[in-house]
Formats: sequence, C-alpha cells, structure tokens
Amino acid sequence: MNLLTDSFEFGLHTQIYFGVGRLQELSDIIKKNDYKKVLICTDKGLATSGALKRLETILESGEIKYEVFDEVEPDPTLRVVKKVEKIFHDSQCEAIIGFGGGSSIDTAKGVSIAVANPGDLSQFEGKNQVPNKGPDIIAIPTTAGTGSEVTHATVLKDEERKYKMGILSQHLHPKAAILDPELLTTLPRGLAAITGMDALSHAIESYTSNQAQPITEALGLHAIDLIGKWLRPFVADRTNVEAASHMMMASTIAGAAFIWGRVAAVHALSHPLGGRYKVAHGLANSILLPVVMEYNLSTNFGKFKRIADQLGENTHGLSERDAAEKSVKAVEDLVKDLDIPKTLTAINVELSDEEIQVVAQEAFDSGMTSANPKNTTVQDLITMLNTIK
Repeated sequence: MNLLTDSFEFGLHTQIYFGVGRLQELSDIIKKNDYKKVLICTDKGLATSGALKRLETILESGEIKYEVFDEVEPDPTLRVVKKVEKIFHDSQCEAIIGFGGGSSIDTAKGVSIAVANPGDLSQFEGKNQVPNKGPDIIAIPTTAGTGSEVTHATVLKDEERKYKMGILSQHLHPKAAILDPELLTTLPRGLAAITGMDALSHAIESYTSNQAQPITEALGLHAIDLIGKWLRPFVADRTNVEAASHMMMASTIAGAAFIWGRVAAVHALSHPLGGRYKVAHGLANSILLPVVMEYNLSTNFGKFKRIADQLGENTHGLSERDAAEKSVKAVEDLVKDLDIPKTLTAINVELSDEEIQVVAQEAFDSGMTSANPKNTTVQDLITMLNTIK
C-alpha cells in the first residue's frame, strides 16, 4: 500500500474487557448500560457443562433479569434466529448476550438484526444492507477462534439453499466483549485445535489480502506470532491459563484484522463446504489454508517469509522464495501436530466432480476471492478442492 496515494478505514466500536475473572463484571456492565432484561444465546454444551450456570449465578447476584435460549446450532441458521427473535419480543428483553463460540455470537447478531428489521433476513446479505440498528449485543466468547466479538459481521445458514450468507453492517459491532480466558479451560481438545486454526486463517488471510493496510497487517502479524507460540501448548493443556490468555487475545486481534483486511479464498471455499456438507468451519479452514497459501506464495515472498518467521521457522540464509515456502511447511506441521485431518476424505466427505464444480462456483460467487492476493478463477478453486480430496 502506498500511503501517499491510497486510503483506508479502520475502527473498533466494541468495549473490550480482557482478563482472568472478568466475567464477574457482567452485571456491572449491564447496569452501566441500563438494560432491564437480557436474552442469553448459547448452546446445549455450555448449558450442560456448568458454564451457563456460572453466568446465571452472576446475573442473579446482580439482580439482573434474564431469559435463556440454549439451542444454538453449530452453523447458526435463519430458522433459529427467527425463533429467538420471538423469544426476545415475548420476554420483553432489551439486549442480547452471545455466550459461546462464533455460532452463539453470530446468532445474537442475527437476532439483533431481526428485531429491528422485519422481513426475510436474506434481504440483508452483503455489506451495509441493514437499515435499522437493533438491540445491543454483549459478546462473551468461550472459544479462541472466530473473533466475532469485535467484528461487524455475522454468517447465517439458509437451510433451503444450503448456503451460508454473510451480513456486514456497522450495526453489528457488539457493544461490549468480555474476554475471560478461564472460559476456555474446559474446551474439548479437538475444538480448541480447529478454532485456533480458524484464528490463524483469519490472521494469515487478512495479512496477505490485497485489501491489507498498515493497521491490519500489524494486527495480523502479531496474531500469527501469538498463535505460533501458544496454540500447541493450549491444545495440549486447556487448563494452562497463560496459553489460554494468549490464544484468546490472538483470536480477538485476528478478528480485528480480518474485518478490515478481509478474508479470501480459504473462507470462500470453507463456507460452501460448511453449508452443503456440514464441515466445521475451523476444520475446513485448517484443511484449506496450506493449499491456498501455496497458491498465493508468489504474490509476496517477503510477507510469507515473515509468516514463516512468526511461526518459528528458521529462515536464516535462505532466499526469499525458499523462506516463503517455509510458511506453508509451518502450517502443515501445525495441522499435523494438532491431529487435524488433511483431506476431505479423511472426514468422510467425498465430492464428485459435479459437486466440486458447484462448491467452486459458489465460492467464486461469494465475492470473497476478490480479496485474494492472486487472481482466482473458478478453475483455480476446482484445482484447490481436488488437492484436498
């Protein structure tokens, strides 16, 4: 980017409360914003693990009225959003708490849109299509992956079309985000691995994107550094609060990076794989990331060398090209060390040539590949999918 000729935007509108034990401040945050009653969006896993009970105890101690919806699905759907919207209205709530992974926070964002904007949510797909601001959102992530707590985006699944659509609006920035690393310590190992890789894909794609700018580059590179140092120890022992703290921070920083620096071919392909074949988002990103990096290497060897350096590779004495190639090896080694499958067949997803064509076309039509540093055609996407079969 040439700062003499180019311009960019960057902004965060979310008040972040970071630190071990800061969940205890939830009632104070609610009172500060004068919400009389809140709706909690969460999932069955958190409801049965005891985490939801901990949240309820804090609210009850603060004499905060609340309603609970604990049926958030792994890929939040338009159907569920409309169901929760009715609960919000019937219970006369004033704000929404997204408590969980990206699915819970994205559901909360979808509900906020639906409450203030009648009609089919699909009409708001894309950027800046939401006319009215809905109720405030408090995001409380329990995974270190999506970064949704600081983004103005939500991804919702249209089950009829088997399609995951993105809605981006300034109205979707959460009012507050509570980042308490203690909430990560009961995360299952496999989920910790793929959500951490989701954060890495955000960081790498935003750093190498053709929409990258100085602030997002700085954030992305720092997130890559943190993940390179802390993802392995975090997955090995989720009770390691130091590792959990660094991973939670990395996830949020990567979220701040990609909402302005954008994501590209990795996410373009992972969305239809999730929408059509229910491949978990972080898992799809893990499988795709090394392949897309390899494809993009020649666009900026210097950037990929820096990624290799941040991920702990020794690039001393190597040419920029050879050093850049180490970045792909570093990600492949990380995927291997975390016991994440490397192919779609390994997770029992076998695509025909016709299905690959459909996924590739849908990925291209999403518009996300426009941010890819290397020009990407439908045929290029087909080749990537064939590589991970």
